[in-house]
Amino acid sequence: MKRNVLLHISYWILILIALTLFFGFSWRSHLLAFYFSLLLLPIAVITTYFFNLVLVPKYLLTENYRKFVLYFFYLIIISLYLEMLVAVFSFVVIADTNKDIVDLEGISIFNLGITLYLIVFATSFIKLFVEFKKREKLVATLKLDKERNEQKSLTVRVDRKNQLIPLEELIYIESLSDYVKVITSDTEYVTREKISKLSHKLPDSFTRIHRSFIVNVEKVISFTTTEINIYNTTLPISRTYKSKAVKTLEEFHKESK
Repeated sequence: MKRNVLLHISYWILILIALTLFFGFSWRSHLLAFYFSLLLLPIAVITTYFFNLVLVPKYLLTENYRKFVLYFFYLIIISLYLEMLVAVFSFVVIADTNKDIVDLEGISIFNLGITLYLIVFATSFIKLFVEFKKREKLVATLKLDKERNEQKSLTVRVDRKNQLIPLEELIYIESLSDYVKVITSDTEYVTREKISKLSHKLPDSFTRIHRSFIVNVEKVISFTTTEINIYNTTLPISRTYKSKAVKTLEEFHKESK
């Protein structure tokens, strides 16, 4: 949330700088152009957010085109009227009605309107692009999760070979200093792979209960908030992983009843 606010503030500061440079050609002074741009900025901010956060999601995306066009027309009229007031005020107060200070054509309502809606539509494009990238990332994550949850075995490096371990036989994984033990129903495998790396390979039916343990939820016989009983072994649940581990165990055993 805080990061988003900072991004928005930074974006509008950049817009203010761009407007100051742009209107600097009309005002013959970048300082006066800055004052003028500062007056225009609230109109640009309100118009942009109203268009992108109200009109587009509430009317355009819901296919209520009649109201979208109507309210967009109202928005154009109101925003141009406010810009005209700013232009007149700036010419009278900032420029002191001196045409040598400001080029009137540069602050005409036509130029101001074009500038305003370039900002509005450019912001819309940026917003759409960001949303598209977020959705693309979400789809990729969901695809990976689906593939991970549908897998039937875990591949680990054992004695320089890739060992396929059926997930239904895997009981738990234990990290011991510089190596990891993978305990199955009939044997144990020792690998140099990190337990954190193995955790990313496993489906949701496995949960980490401790920095040293990952367990197969389906093999858990009983559990409390501090330990679990699995395959005639009692393993601790650490404070770090307790919340997620207990929630996963409760959900699984609730569904299996």
